[in-house]
Amino acid sequence: MGKQYAKQFFQGLIMYEEWARLDASLWKDFPIEKVQQIVDSLRYADGAKGVITTLRKGGFKVVLLSAGLSLITERIKKEIGVDDALANELVVESGFLTGEVKVNVSVRNKDEVLRSILQKFDAKINECAAVGDDETLIPLFNRVNLGIAFNPRSEAVKKHADVVVVGRDLRRILPHLLEK
Repeated sequence: MGKQYAKQFFQGLIMYEEWARLDASLWKDFPIEKVQQIVDSLRYADGAKGVITTLRKGGFKVVLLSAGLSLITERIKKEIGVDDALANELVVESGFLTGEVKVNVSVRNKDEVLRSILQKFDAKINECAAVGDDETLIPLFNRVNLGIAFNPRSEAVKKHADVVVVGRDLRRILPHLLEK
C-alpha cells in the first residue's frame, strides 16, 4: 500500500499531506518502541558526524529540515548534535502509533519553513546552504546561496543544484561549504 500511495502522490493524484496521512495510517497500533529500533538501526552516511562537527566548530549553524520523520532528525540531534531540526511527527498515544501524522514540513514548503528558522537564528537566506538528495530541496536550492546535491535521486535535483557530489563520503561536500 505504501508504494501505491507514493505513486499517487508523484502522479499528482493526492497532495503531500494526504500521502503522509495515508502512509502513517499503515502503522496504526504499531509500538513506537519498534519504530524507534528501526530508526536506531539506520546507518549514517559516511562522514556525517565529521561534517556536522566541522561545520559547527567553524561557526556554521546546522539545521535539519526534513519532509521525513522527526524520529530520524531527533536521533541525529541527540547523537551528533545540530542547532535545530524540524520534520514530520508520528502521533503516539500510550506507546502506540495512532496512524496520524503532524506534517510540519511538506515536499513543497521547505523554503517557507526555512524562513521561520532564519528568524530564529537572525540569518539571511543568502547566508545559507542546502544539502540533500531529493526533489524537496529544489525550492531551497533556488533560494539559498549554495545548493549541494549529494547523491541526487533525479536529474531535476541535479539541474537545480549549484554543486553535485556523488560518492559514499559526505565529507566530500566540505570543500564547497568552507570555501564560501
